Amino acid sequence: MSDPGKSLKISEEDMNKMLAKAEKEAEKKDHKRQWIERMLKSAKSYYKLCPYYDKKSNQCFLQVGNKCTRDGKYDNCPIFINFLEEKYNEYVSKKKLLPMDFLDLGQPI
Repeated sequence: MSDPGKSLKISEEDMNKMLAKAEKEAEKKDHKRQWIERMLKSAKSYYKLCPYYDKKSNQCFLQVGNKCTRDGKYDNCPIFINFLEEKYNEYVSKKKLLPMDFLDLGQPI
């Protein structure tokens, strides 16, 4: 039986590998967050309300058939942010250059 007072030993090399991996993931998430914020800011310069919001039917085009619970306001909208995250992942997975403007998201990849 192992002694509960003893601690696990991790080699310095293993610790450095884990730290490097964690830093890469944090940097990747940070880059993703920065890109999403840039797209939100760009979208605000073109649209007062969410570009995927239908005023007449009060529906969200990102969630076909569902009403928009935010009345077209897309600041901190989880659906709009999830859409941008999916677009980011799509561009990164295809190793394409990320768009710098919201209007460029409509272009085929």
